Amino acid sequence: MKLNDIIFNKFSSLVSSKKIKPISYKSKEVIFKEGDNCNFLCYILEGEIEIATLSYNGNQEVISIIKEHDFFGQYLLFQDNGKYLGEVIANKPTKIIKISKDTLLNLMMNDKLFLDAYISLISNESFNIKQQVKLLSHKNALDRVIFYLENKCINNECDIDSVSSLAKNINLPRETVSRILSKLESEDFLIKNKNHIIIKK
Repeated sequence: MKLNDIIFNKFSSLVSSKKIKPISYKSKEVIFKEGDNCNFLCYILEGEIEIATLSYNGNQEVISIIKEHDFFGQYLLFQDNGKYLGEVIANKPTKIIKISKDTLLNLMMNDKLFLDAYISLISNESFNIKQQVKLLSHKNALDRVIFYLENKCINNECDIDSVSSLAKNINLPRETVSRILSKLESEDFLIKNKNHIIIKK
């Protein structure tokens, strides 16, 4: 059984047994304000939320988007002064459940399958964040593209949604990424067939 399925089944059972009551939000409704204390692990049963903040110039910057059957607040919940870094807003009609720290700890103590799944998901997320930090530490655009592709590819092969999405993932202009991919092809480092990439080693 997949890790997300284990989490979903456990939370669904809590809802079915009426131990936790889902809360519904309308599209564009604010769930938490920036600076609010995080007192719950929140799980999205239906819908989607985004966490966004205002830049110095007053532009809204999206920090993250969390989709159905995923949770948020998992890192802030156990911090001494965990506060939301942006407004948590429902992107569409959304239904969530809020799980207190005590309830979460009780679930982990009494259900080893849930404990293993939850810790594995948190560990995977933490690893991905570290990989993203390492990616962004490459100031040279060429190094950043190569690092991303080498980590994404399995057996030297991978698919990308598009050059635009690749550029967004590595925080570089699309034109720069397109130019680098062409350069790597010309240097026989990789083969790009539409959105399929093969790294030649």
